[in-house]
Amino acid sequence: MSKKFYIIYTIFSLILILTSWIAYSAACNYERQTQIFTDRLKAEDKIVSVFKQITEGILFGQYSGHSKEKQELEAIIKQKQYYKNLSIIATVSFFIMMLMFLVFTYKTNLFLPTMLMISLISLLVGLFAPILMMVAYQEIPTFGKVVFMFQSKGIISTLATLWESDNLFVALPLIIFSVMIPILKTILMGIALIKPLAAKSIEIIKPLGKWSMADVFVVALLLTYFTTNQDNSTHSEVGIGLYFFLVYVILSMIVALLIAGSDKV
Repeated sequence: MSKKFYIIYTIFSLILILTSWIAYSAACNYERQTQIFTDRLKAEDKIVSVFKQITEGILFGQYSGHSKEKQELEAIIKQKQYYKNLSIIATVSFFIMMLMFLVFTYKTNLFLPTMLMISLISLLVGLFAPILMMVAYQEIPTFGKVVFMFQSKGIISTLATLWESDNLFVALPLIIFSVMIPILKTILMGIALIKPLAAKSIEIIKPLGKWSMADVFVVALLLTYFTTNQDNSTHSEVGIGLYFFLVYVILSMIVALLIAGSDKV
């Protein structure tokens, strides 16, 4: 392959890393701004806000505490929307570049390594980025929308919470199926691309194949756990972490099948 090919390959790789990082950073900032916004809508703050509004009305503009608070909320909403849009744009860009990269390397000896590299990037973002945000609220006369609870969870943050709360019986299987097995599979598939070690790695990858859907099952369990007992006063939003993790699952399954079924490895 020519020098031009490797230059383009490097550019594709850097763009993928950049877009995935932007998507992850924007998603985390969106999560942070949403937390700030929902904190301002909790009962205690809403009571203070109503008193500020009444005081501002009584003093006929001599006091502007409520107006300033309203401007601050509008600024937070704008920031929140900006980071949400940025995370979506970066995620879509990542997927588009991913497809272009795979088409570019198709029928070359770098096709499988490229797919494996993309699956690893997707795995890392999928583990650390938010996968679900939930807000519990109630419309109350005079006070408007009052938020009672806000939660945002990713796979790693969920595992950390379970571990810290001593739910080891739940945490350990999740750590095994959603972190350890995916990482082990990725490492073994990378080793399987090295011919002297291919045979041994393939023999280990094959038994792991039956656990391939366990990754999806784990995420489904997490989503079910956080969306249980929802009603009209609960709003949930799927985060980009879920999409990246699903991309990892799909690509890793394809790579494992291609490696295990290849006579050239």
